[in-house]
Amino acid sequence: MYIGISAYNHQSAAAIINEEGKLINYYREEQLTRIKGDNSFPKNSLKKLFEINSLRLKDIKNVIFYEKPLSAYLHPLKIASENLPESLNLISHQLKNFKKSSLYCFIDLAKTFPGLEKKLLYIDHHLSHTLSALAYANSNKKLCSVVADGFGDRSTTSISYVNSPNEIKELWSCDYPYSLGLFYSAITDFLGFAINEGEYKVMGLASYGKKDISIFKIMNKLIYWDNDIKNIKMDLTFFEYHKNIFNSFSNRLEDILGESRNPLENLLIDDNNFKRYANIALAAQDVLTSILKKLFVHAYNLTGANDFLFSGGVALNSSSLKSIAALPFIKNIYIPPSPGDTGAAIGAAYYGYLRNNQNSPHIRIANLYPCQFNSKNQFKKTIKIVSEKFEYLSKDIDNSYEIASELIKNGNTIGTLISNGETGPRALGNRSLICDGKNFEAVNFLNTVIKNRSPFRPTAPAMHEETAKKYFNLNKALYNCYFSMNATTFCKSKELIKTFPIIHVDGSARLQIVEKGSTLDKILINLKKYNIEILANSSLNISGDPTCFDLIDGLMVCELSPLKYLLTDYGLLKKIN
Repeated sequence: MYIGISAYNHQSAAAIINEEGKLINYYREEQLTRIKGDNSFPKNSLKKLFEINSLRLKDIKNVIFYEKPLSAYLHPLKIASENLPESLNLISHQLKNFKKSSLYCFIDLAKTFPGLEKKLLYIDHHLSHTLSALAYANSNKKLCSVVADGFGDRSTTSISYVNSPNEIKELWSCDYPYSLGLFYSAITDFLGFAINEGEYKVMGLASYGKKDISIFKIMNKLIYWDNDIKNIKMDLTFFEYHKNIFNSFSNRLEDILGESRNPLENLLIDDNNFKRYANIALAAQDVLTSILKKLFVHAYNLTGANDFLFSGGVALNSSSLKSIAALPFIKNIYIPPSPGDTGAAIGAAYYGYLRNNQNSPHIRIANLYPCQFNSKNQFKKTIKIVSEKFEYLSKDIDNSYEIASELIKNGNTIGTLISNGETGPRALGNRSLICDGKNFEAVNFLNTVIKNRSPFRPTAPAMHEETAKKYFNLNKALYNCYFSMNATTFCKSKELIKTFPIIHVDGSARLQIVEKGSTLDKILINLKKYNIEILANSSLNISGDPTCFDLIDGLMVCELSPLKYLLTDYGLLKKIN
């Protein structure tokens, strides 16, 4: 067995791959601690891996950490030291908190499972991302890997040629502090959203913007592709993430873009400044997409490959993919369901397997639901809560699907907590809130009342492939991305914007093609008799909380929100008023 770990910087996670190269379990630490974005050492995830899989120390050949700690710790300090005295608070913070950095992985592992630290290996951060994407790529062809994130061991963006799983060669990189990911995070911060959490809100907000040439020109000065040196450049005088622990952007950014948004105030569509914020979001999105396109052109010129792996936190920017996929040389883009640092734990574990199986052919992990939990044990723990707070509409699972479908037809929202949890940050049906995707009132209730989300944020649609082809312009190069909700596409008719509440204001949707045999597939099959072919699908949580992991979490969402119905492995529950 091979365990992969990501921790300390963004969300932490742990994954385990068996001797056949298959992903058998995976947890994000936030699922277990219920702390949104938990980036601490994933001790709870590791303990859960050992418990669920009945593992012993001798069962583990290697534990692989997803980056090289010394490089990851020292490189930002080096850049900060070049910006003294402004960077003094950042340097002081880093030195005081080294025990919370990846340098402490060896010690934290020894504390959690004494003896396991002797099996610890470290790999390059971007290699972890590349392998996480490769594990989900449905291809044995020669591939080009593009990784774009905030910051790894040393670089923020890289291009590698993948001849085989054991033959991966990096050909190009962009070094910190120049960073697409940190640029977009700074704009996220400027617009009043939380860094590492609110970037997708910027994408949603951008759809309301109109192209303002003056703002677009400003953005192009902040970050751009330098065609002479074939690399990303930035005017760092507008940013402070590389020299300040508190601020991601400098006062100069407000001088040219106006006052930043107060994060404590709700952003509503009819606000006076909404249009200005939306135009800034659109300009940032357009510049990011433009640079990514140039990056992919450069990657093609370096490798000659037509099939691409795309990973790193920037790969979560689903709005950019349509333009990238339109490049004439691209045949396929493969994005893992969790392209950020949490998914890099899977790539790290995969490295352990490959290291011990040098001649192994490419193995596609392709597991969208690896997060195991003991539902039987959970049900025993919660049976008193269930009996006091809920009634059974059905204990038969097949009948539960039928009743749930009828409830959806009548305009209700259903929470699903079925079997294993999803790999990535996007709920695909096992930990979802779902309703009729054509019912405006139901979608609005799900989005703004149950979830308590901002009205400008769209809700994703889920459907069968034939339905997707009927209403949307699907891109063959992004076909694999549609199953994990990683790409947006546009509807075929502008009239659909008025009739489908799951279509965003610009005609786009981050759709999901449901897998055969999945939870949503079974529900959609039952909904056919009601002529309902599209579901609105959002994660089972209240905005600001992690997605539900187990039955207790699902019951809490019902308790703290107006959600009445919960579809579980043990039947369909209804909250008693």
